Amino acid sequence: MFKQLVNECLIDLHIYVEGPVLIKSGLAQISGPDMAWVRVFRNGREEVYLPGSSLKGVLRSHAERIARTLKPEAACDPFADTSCGRILDKKKPGSVEAYRDSCLICKIFGSTGFAGRLATADAYAIGKPPESAQRDGVGIDRFTGGAAHGAKFELEVITEGVFATTLHLRNFELWQLALVGLVLQDLADGLIRIGMGKSRGLGKVRGEVQQVRIDFLGPKAPRVINGQLALRGVGSLFNDAQAYGMVKPDEVVIPYSGEVRSNGLRTTFVFPGQTFPWDQIADRWIQRASAFVDPLAGERYGGRG
Repeated sequence: MFKQLVNECLIDLHIYVEGPVLIKSGLAQISGPDMAWVRVFRNGREEVYLPGSSLKGVLRSHAERIARTLKPEAACDPFADTSCGRILDKKKPGSVEAYRDSCLICKIFGSTGFAGRLATADAYAIGKPPESAQRDGVGIDRFTGGAAHGAKFELEVITEGVFATTLHLRNFELWQLALVGLVLQDLADGLIRIGMGKSRGLGKVRGEVQQVRIDFLGPKAPRVINGQLALRGVGSLFNDAQAYGMVKPDEVVIPYSGEVRSNGLRTTFVFPGQTFPWDQIADRWIQRASAFVDPLAGERYGGRG
């Protein structure tokens, strides 16, 4: 499966800043605020941006919360010695077993054993360039719980702006696409914060899907019949899907009235704006998570799982 491409989904996403947000650069500042925004030199000038790695981390963390709500074992702790990556690294990284035996979250976002299905591009500002503002902060004394003497610092925040990015999901199962949709719905509802200082009220954003494009490659691409599209996950497109523990068959019928583009190899379906029917595939995630049994339970819990 890792050497073939049978389907992929590209989601164009706009992220609206609705409060002070800070993605810290991590570099020591010679002058200016103590904590400055991460910047990149682009189009002949320096500008703030949202790193794709930061966005992916936020999306993964929220997906883990959703997974553990249905079934705690559906998401491992990626930083623990019992994570999928650390256990499977002792076997064959990148093998059939690495994907088959991983938790549901690692199957989407990846681990040290194999690359994830989801890639997140850097988000750059569109429209009016975001303007920064300065906020003051005070360090907390760990003994008194009050403000620490002489521990004042400055934060550089963005209070408004729009950033554009693209999520790229390759060789996806329908339950994976459904989980991404649930995360995006929470982002649209303003339930996901980004950056540092989230517990202090920073990081409030809202996401809005601009377009969903789904491509099928090869002879098994579906057709639109009477306004209906048979949306197929990798389980219905890949011959060895069962060996990887994928759902098989993996198909759901959804309405489609747009243009179909095909060059003989790649067939493309585009859902403009927010027209993609996320609610019609949401149950695929519910079913997959509810039925999940951790193949590595014995190794995670020393035989007590």
